Amino acid sequence: MAGGGRVWLAGVAMLLCSAAALAAGETGQLRRIDIADPARYWHDNGFVALSPAIRVSVLPGAETVVYLKIGTGGLVTRYLPDQRRYSLTLPPGSSADRVSFSTDRAGHRTIDDVRGTRWDAAGEFFHVYRPVSGAIGAALAGYEWRRGDADQERTATALLTGLITSTPAPFGERPADIGDVERFRALNRCQLCHIADKPQARSSDQALPPWATDGSGLYVPPAVLADEAPLSDTDDFDDPNAVDRFVAAGCPAGTATLLGRSGDHWYGCADGGLPIGRRDVTAGRAAGDAYTLQLCASRRYLYDRLDTLGRRAFAAAFSACGIG
Repeated sequence: MAGGGRVWLAGVAMLLCSAAALAAGETGQLRRIDIADPARYWHDNGFVALSPAIRVSVLPGAETVVYLKIGTGGLVTRYLPDQRRYSLTLPPGSSADRVSFSTDRAGHRTIDDVRGTRWDAAGEFFHVYRPVSGAIGAALAGYEWRRGDADQERTATALLTGLITSTPAPFGERPADIGDVERFRALNRCQLCHIADKPQARSSDQALPPWATDGSGLYVPPAVLADEAPLSDTDDFDDPNAVDRFVAAGCPAGTATLLGRSGDHWYGCADGGLPIGRRDVTAGRAAGDAYTLQLCASRRYLYDRLDTLGRRAFAAAFSACGIG
C-alpha cells in the first residue's frame, strides 16, 4: 500500500464468514485473520472485481486484482473545487482488497500477497494476508490493525515479517531475505499512499502513486470512472496497456513512445512528462472487447450504489457503457 508510486503500480503494490476466522489474542485489538479457501473468499463475501479503464502495471508474470465491497447506504459524491473534479466516499461496511497473483512457467496461478482495508462505525482498519505455505492455492493468514495506530502497525508488521521469513514463497521459492523484508516493511505503511482526495500527479518524478484517489483514499474506483490515467514509465514493470488496441498513449506534448522488450513494456515522453493512456470505451464496447466489457460491468456496480449527484457527475462514463 505504500512505498512509492512505482511500487504501487506493481501491485506488489484498498470479514466475518465461515472461511475467515477472526480472533483477538495477546495483541489486544490487533486481529489475526485466517482464510481457508482463498479461491472462494471474495466471491462468497460479496466483493466485486474492479477493472479500471487503464490497467495497473505489474512485474512480468504477475497479476493484480482489486476487489471492492460497498456497504449499505452507497457511495457519497462531493465536488473538489481546487481539483475541478468529483470524488466518491465509501460508507461504513465497505471493504477493498488488492490481491497479487504469481504464475509459474507451467501457467499455475496462486495468490502471493493481499493488502486491503475496511471501514466500520469505529473507523478504518488496514490488513495484510500472506500464504501459509508455498503450495498452489494455499490458505492465507494475516493481521488487521487500526489506521493511525502506530503500535498496532508495528506489531502487525513484526508478526507478518515472521510469517514471510519462515514460509517459502509460492512455487517453492526461498523464504524472504533481508531485502525482501525491508520492501515488505515499507509496503505496510499504508497510510502514506492512501491519502483521501489526492490529485493525479503532474510529473513522473513524484514519490506517491500517480493516479488520483477518492474520498476514502482508494485509487481504483476513480480509475473505473475515468477513461484515462497515467501509464508506467519505468522498466521495472510491464505495462499491459501496451498490447491493448483500444488504449492510446500520449504525452503533455506529443505521442508517447513505447519502450521495452517482449513481455516487458513501458512508456516514455520526450519532454520528460508523465505518459497518459486513454481507452476508447465506445469502440471497445462496440467490438465486444472483453476487457472493455469488464470495465463497463465495474461501472454498473458503482452506478447501482451511487447517489444522484454522482450519477450526474459521471454521466459520460456511464453513457459510454450504455448505463443510465
